[in-house]
Amino acid sequence: MNVFCFGTGKAGGNVVEQLLRYERQLKTDFIVGAAACDTTAADLDALELIPEDARVLFGTAETNGKGFESDAARGAEAAKREHRQLLEPTDSAPISASDAFVVCAGLGGGTGGPTAAVIAERLSELYDQPVYGVASFSTSTTDSRCASNTLRSLRQLVSATDHVFGFDTASRVKDEDEPVSEETYDTLDAELARRLGTLFAAGEVTTADDVGASVVDASEIMNTLRGGGLATLGYSERPLPPRDTSVVGRLKRLVGDDAESVDQIDSQSRITTQTREAVRGQLTLPCDIGTASRGLLVITGRPAWLNRDAISQNQGWLEDQTGSLEVRNGDDPRPDADALSVLVVLGGVAPPERLTALQAVADGDDPNDA
Repeated sequence: MNVFCFGTGKAGGNVVEQLLRYERQLKTDFIVGAAACDTTAADLDALELIPEDARVLFGTAETNGKGFESDAARGAEAAKREHRQLLEPTDSAPISASDAFVVCAGLGGGTGGPTAAVIAERLSELYDQPVYGVASFSTSTTDSRCASNTLRSLRQLVSATDHVFGFDTASRVKDEDEPVSEETYDTLDAELARRLGTLFAAGEVTTADDVGASVVDASEIMNTLRGGGLATLGYSERPLPPRDTSVVGRLKRLVGDDAESVDQIDSQSRITTQTREAVRGQLTLPCDIGTASRGLLVITGRPAWLNRDAISQNQGWLEDQTGSLEVRNGDDPRPDADALSVLVVLGGVAPPERLTALQAVADGDDPNDA
């Protein structure tokens, strides 16, 4: 699935950076363009992979490039006022080659969330492609203003997009009461980007050997995400046994004999174990999976390990767990992969209790705003 990515605010820009980095790591091409916008000049300057001419600093008349702190109302006003400037990176981009837009933001502050909703609304007005949001937030915050901003921005982003991938960072840190370091945030952003990148790259074929038995193309992803709402991503990755690196093994591959001998029971066991691992304790937005409207199971690895029977069986297991008959599956062969990964996408999930509990925190700020 080819996507154009927007990062709003510091967290959103970092997620797009990590997506670009993961794209390079995979040696594939699923990002047709990338842009970032922020009210803090230093955060834009810290970006490395997003082109400089696609980084937009706005709100400078009010902030002098130092950001809106937690004032989401002022951030939203500035984004609405300068929305044409925010969309300038699309002017020279190959938008026609894009299947969708992806707008990434961290919620809770004064820039990312409000700006993401404004950009999503404008993109929907101007283009036919679906617009997906990526919302990163923490449900462990005790700051009433942050909680209020988070809830408001999430509601606005869900309303303005075709679907929102939720990422509760609190569920991915060991001690929720301890301050999260910049290094930890980078790790979390990379984890989120790996899941999103695995999804978007699944249908982007580079060689004939990369064609799966059941291809995950853009339409499969769009069908899983149709209807709007919140989505969660489950992921499990485990190393595969190394390929035969002996002289004989290398010679076989040189002459085109790339067949790999794999124990089918082993491959089936790996896919089953990792599918359950992806769903149990590895979701970006921990929730009751029984509320999911649709699902998608994507298995990535060397071709010999992509056991079709096991993939179909685990699709059935996900249908049983979610109660949905709209669970799709696909395999993504990567001949050079050194690991087997399982990605589970669950769309249309109900807001989890941890998220709805933020209302009590937000009420300490202003109940009428939350």
